[in-house]
Amino acid sequence: NAGTDTAVVTIDTTAPNAPVLDPINATDPVTGTAEAGSTVTVSFPDGTTATVVAGPDGTWSVPNPGDLTDGQTVTATATDPAGNTSLPGSGVVSADITAPVVALDDVLTNDSTPALTGTVNDPTATVVVTVDGVNYPATNNGDGTWTLADNSLPALTDGPHTITVTATDPAGNAGTDTAVVTIDTTAPNAPVLDPINATDPVTGTAEAGSTVTVSFPDGTTATVVAGPDGTWSVPNPGDLTDGQTVTATATDPAGNTSLPGSGVVSADITAPVVALDDVLTNDSTPALTGTVNDPTATVVVTVDGVNYPATNNGDGTWTLADNSLPALTDGPHTITVTATDPAGNAGTDTAVVTIDTTAPNAPVLDPINATDPVTGTAEAGSTVTVSFPDGTTATVVAGPDGTWSVPNPGDLTDGQTVTATATDPAGNTSLPGSGVVSADITAPVVALDDVLTNDSTPALTGTVNDPTATVVVTVDGVNYPATNNGDGTWTLADNSLPALTDGPHTITVTATDPAGNAGTDTAVVTIDTTAPNAPLLDPINATDPVTGTAEAGSTVTVSFPDGTTATVVAGPDGTWSVPNPGDLTDGQTVTATATDPAGNTSLPGSGTVSADITAPVVALDDVLTNDSTPALTGTVNDPTATVVVTVDGVNYPATNNGDGTW
Repeated sequence: NAGTDTAVVTIDTTAPNAPVLDPINATDPVTGTAEAGSTVTVSFPDGTTATVVAGPDGTWSVPNPGDLTDGQTVTATATDPAGNTSLPGSGVVSADITAPVVALDDVLTNDSTPALTGTVNDPTATVVVTVDGVNYPATNNGDGTWTLADNSLPALTDGPHTITVTATDPAGNAGTDTAVVTIDTTAPNAPVLDPINATDPVTGTAEAGSTVTVSFPDGTTATVVAGPDGTWSVPNPGDLTDGQTVTATATDPAGNTSLPGSGVVSADITAPVVALDDVLTNDSTPALTGTVNDPTATVVVTVDGVNYPATNNGDGTWTLADNSLPALTDGPHTITVTATDPAGNAGTDTAVVTIDTTAPNAPVLDPINATDPVTGTAEAGSTVTVSFPDGTTATVVAGPDGTWSVPNPGDLTDGQTVTATATDPAGNTSLPGSGVVSADITAPVVALDDVLTNDSTPALTGTVNDPTATVVVTVDGVNYPATNNGDGTWTLADNSLPALTDGPHTITVTATDPAGNAGTDTAVVTIDTTAPNAPLLDPINATDPVTGTAEAGSTVTVSFPDGTTATVVAGPDGTWSVPNPGDLTDGQTVTATATDPAGNTSLPGSGTVSADITAPVVALDDVLTNDSTPALTGTVNDPTATVVVTVDGVNYPATNNGDGTW
C-alpha cells in the first residue's frame, strides 16, 4: 500500500532588475518601483538607509530624510525572497520637479497656415508646437500667453490635425497639451429657399450650423443659424411683391461663404389637395377616381413611371377611365396622382392599387351532421356562401384564421350534399367545396403508452374504444396494420415492425371507424440494446458495506462467495451499497452485474476481499531555497513503507528512517 504527498520546490538564482526611482525633491517621500515582494534598501548621501517591501504592483515608498540638497544622488537595491540582490538604481535630487502648465484649445479655421495661441503659467518656459512630428518654436509672451505666428506652419490639408504644444522650464520639466486644429477651406452649398409669398416667413435649408444671411430687394438683410436638420427661417419684411428676387448665402463655422441661392416671390404658393384611396380589385385595367379641391388643376396619374392624364370633373372629383391603364400584373402597385394649378403649384397623393385575379381555393367543410352548425375553413376574409339541399343559402365572412360557421337548417338527412363557395375581397369566386351529411362524426379514441425495450422489433399494444375501428400503426411514414381485439385493446404482433435502431422513435396509432372518423395517438418507443458498463466495486473488507458505482438507475446484483446475492438500484449519481454478509475472508472474490431499465445486463465487475485497505500517510511541505539541488525531508506513519520522490515525472528513492520521518 502506498501513500503520497506533493510539494513545489522553486529554484530562483536570478537577481531582480535594479529599482527605478521616481523624481526626488527635498521634502516628499522617496518612491519608485521594483520586483513585487522584493526588499528595497534605499541609501541616502549621509550614509543612512531605509528598507521597505515592494507591494504587489511593485511600488514602494520610504520617508524623505529632510536634509537632501540639489544634485545629490540617492541609490536603491532590491533583494528577492530567494536572496538574490539587484544592481543599484539611482536618482538625483532636484528642488524643481514641477512642469509648466501649457494649454491650446481646439481650433476650426479656413486658414491652412493658421496662427495659434494659448496659455502657459511659466514666463521662462520654452514653448514648442509639434505638427506631424515636426517642431515649430513659438513665442512665450511672458504675460501667461504664447503665440505661433501666422504662416509659421506649412499649409495643412483640409480635415482634423492633432497639434501638441510643449512648455519646458529651465530645470528641464516639460508640460504638454494636445488639441485638434481642423482646416476647412470648402464653402457650403448655396442655401435652398422654399417658395416665397408676401406674408409668410422666408424659409429654406442650408448646411447645418451655418450662418444664413438673407438679402431682400429693399437692401435689408436678416441673419439666422441653420438648425441641426439644416432648416432656417427669418421674418418676412412685409413689402415683397410678385416677381421680386430674394437671395441667401451660408457661412460655415470655419468662415467659408457659399454662392448665393435665390427665390422669386409669388402670391400663389398653395398647391391643390388631391387624393386617391387604396384599391383592391380583380380588374387588371381598373378605372380610378378621387378628389381634388381645385377645379382648374390638371390631374395626372403615374404608374411605373408613366403618366396617364385624368379628367378633373370640376365638382371636386377626378376620374381615370376604365382601360386607360395598361394591364397590371397581380399584386400591389404604388400609384401617384398629381394635381398642378395654373401657378405651377403641385399637390400629390400616393395609394396602393392591388390587382388580384386569382380565385381562392374551394372551402373545406368539416364533417356535417343533422344538428350542429355547419363549419369549415376558407381563405381568411373571404365571403363564404353555403348552399343547402332545400335551395336555401347562408353567408358568413371567414375569420382571420380562415374558420367559418353557419347555423344548421335542421332538416338535413343522411347522405345529402352541402356545398360552399368563397369570394375574396377582390371579387374572385372559388370553385365549390362540398360535404356529405353523416349522423356519425365521432372519431374513435385510441391510445399507446411510451415504451422502453431492448427488443428492436417489439410487439405493441394499446386501447381503442370502438371494436369496429381499423387500427394502423405508423413508423417512419410506413403503415403497419394492427389487430383490433374487440375487447377494448389492440395489438401489433412481435416482429411486425422492421428492426428499429437504438434511440427514440415516434410512433403514431390511428383508429378509423366505418364512417371514416379517425382518432390518433402518438407515443415514443425507445430501443436500447446496449448493455451498461460493468459495475465498479470499491475496496472490500470483512465488515463494511460493499459499495461501488454503476449506470444510474440500473439494478445492481451483487454475488458473494457463499452463493448468496444482494440487489439494489444505483442512485442518480451511480453509487450503490449492499450490506456485508460478515463471513468474507482475505482473497475471496465478490462480483456484481448491472441491468438497465430496458433489460440489458452488463458483464460482471469484481473485487477481491482485503483485510488491510489503509494506505500510509506521507507528507512533504512546500520549500523555498536558493540551493538548486536541495535535500528534502517529510513524515510517514508506516516504518515499513517504501518512500519515492517524483520530480518532473522521474522517481527518486528516499530513505524511510523508521522513526516517523523520511
